[in-house]
This record gives sequence, C-alpha cells and structure tokens, in this order.
Amino acid sequence: MRSARILNLLLGAVPLLAIGALAPASAAAKPHDLVVPTAAYPTIQSAIDAANPGDHIAVRPGVYREQVTIGKHLTITGAGAKKTTILAPEQLVTGPDGVNSIVTLDNAASVDISRLAVSGPGSGTCDAGALGAGIRVLGGAHLDLSHARVTHIQDTPMAPCFRSATSILIGYLPVGTGSADIRDSTITDYQGAGIVVLNEGSRATLVRNVVTGQKRLSTDGIEFVGAIGRIEENVVSDNGCRQPDPECGTDFFTQFQHAGILAGGPGTVITKNRLTGNQLGIYAVDTAEISHNKIIDSGFFGMALQDGSFTATKDTIQGGVGGVAVVASAVDTTARLNHVEIKKTTGDPIQKFECCGFTATVTTKP
Repeated sequence: MRSARILNLLLGAVPLLAIGALAPASAAAKPHDLVVPTAAYPTIQSAIDAANPGDHIAVRPGVYREQVTIGKHLTITGAGAKKTTILAPEQLVTGPDGVNSIVTLDNAASVDISRLAVSGPGSGTCDAGALGAGIRVLGGAHLDLSHARVTHIQDTPMAPCFRSATSILIGYLPVGTGSADIRDSTITDYQGAGIVVLNEGSRATLVRNVVTGQKRLSTDGIEFVGAIGRIEENVVSDNGCRQPDPECGTDFFTQFQHAGILAGGPGTVITKNRLTGNQLGIYAVDTAEISHNKIIDSGFFGMALQDGSFTATKDTIQGGVGGVAVVASAVDTTARLNHVEIKKTTGDPIQKFECCGFTATVTTKP
C-alpha cells in the first residue's frame, strides 16, 4: 500500500501535459512482427539484427542454411518442426566460448524458440572445425524451447570428438551460466549428448521431450554437471558406452559410464521418465528426488546412485542386466528404495560398490 501511495503522489506532481507526452513513447515500444524471408529480411539473422528487444520473428517454411546469434530478448516461431529448418552452413564462426554452434544465445538474452528445427551435420572434423552444439546457451542467457526438433548434431564423418556435438549445450565451465525450459521437443541423432547443462547457477526444466541417441558412438541423453533442475516425463533411449571409446566400461572406479539421465544436486527432481536401452538408465550423483520412472532393458544397471544420499520412490526397473547400483567412492552413500520394483533382470537386483574406505548402505521398503 505504501508503494502505491507514493506512486500516486508522484503522479499527482506530474502535469497532465507531461503524462500525455509519454504516450507516444509507450506506443513506440510496442513489439513488432518481422517475417522471414522477405525483401527486408531475407535471412533469420538479418531479422534478428533489425529487431528490437521484445519483437517477434515469424519464419516461413523453408531451409535456412545459416548460423544464428541472438543477444536480445526475442520470440522466434517457425511454421512447424518439419517445415522450418535452420541448417548448419558449410563454415561455422567460432563462438565466444570457442565452440562452433548453429544457434547461439548470449548477453543474458531471454529467447523463445518454437515450431522449427535446428539441424546438422557440420562439415568439420575432430581436428578442425568440429561442430560443438546445435543450440548454445551462455552468458546468463535463457532459452525457452518448445515443439522443436534438434537433429543430426554431428561432424563429417561422425567421430568421437572430445566434448563435441551436443544437441543443446547450456552454461559453461569453469565459469558461466545459462538456463532453459525445454518441452515437447525432439532431440535425436547426436554425436556427443542430447542436452547438457553445466555449472553451478545453471538450471533447466525438461518436460515431455524425446531424446534419442544412436548406436554407433558413446552418447549420453540428458546430463547435468554442477547444475540442477527438473527432468519430467521425457522419453530417453539408446545411450551407452560403445567402441572405439577406450575409457568407458563397467568399472565405476576406473572407467566412465554413459546414461539416459545423469544428474544430481539439491533440488534436482527426476520423475515420470521412460528410459529404454541405455547403459545406465539413471545415474544420480550427490542427491536427487527420484520417483515414478520406468526403466527398461538397461545394458548395465537401471539406476546407479553414487556418493551421496538418495531416495527413489515407486520406480520400475524391468529387464536388462542389473537393477540398482549403490556406489561409494568419495563419501559414504545411502540409498532408500521405497516401493521400487525390479523384475526380469539377468543380474542381481541390488548391488553395492565400495572404495577407498567409504561405505554404501541400502534400505528397501516393499
């Protein structure tokens, strides 16, 4: 009430003529619609460059072979994920973080993108010009992505480039953050990972997406490193450790494992997802709220819980090799399995892995 009263007093002190004079400026700030392609805006980037913060860019059906950089608040809408495509150009300009990306968000921009596709492959190789990401979010920017498709994020030829070819890459290490809300979208045929969120301070909410790897190289589906968020009702499949990767395998203490979902940290929620045919269905580190996930035919374990405190509730693990692995390598680890159903696995339903003097403890509630 006090702030409203002060505002009224201030308005009372302003002559009516002055208030009226503000109206044209307010009208001028109204968002505009820009259409691509037109004579004025033949490319998506030309429309972005001309737009004012808050404007809407409508992209007609077609394939737009260009690299797009966005550093202002905008809404970009295509004609449908199967009709409008931003395709990687032959040559990509390296971004501010040294990564070659097809679409880059930076400068704390908040950008809504929907109803279009972002597609590779890139024309580079591991040695020169490798494609780093389909969509890159850094510099405190925020991505709101919906009803979209990110596909074929890979190099030519496809190869296991180190930390390369992630469909959507958010945040930066060792410093730098980004955030995202991604929903109702398809992420498929990536060379490295589907969605990666990096660094403390970065966050993402991922809901009702389909994230599908490929069976030729080692891939991860959804990966949070230091970041936190909510992962709900996604379908994640076909991610695992594959040759010729020399560093991955089944030893938790000396090798790397690949997962459908790898995440953890206070506030992280992993719920109602369906995970099929991944090396590890869910790989949680530190802590996470895990519930109501359905995990099918995992190549190693349906769920691995490492170095922290975890509660899993009403999850189902079916088929595959192992059920739940509880791993202690850096701290004592506790896992509470409440009404977790494990059936038709070829290995033990629950296994503990302990190293370096740390203990793993499991309690179950039928």
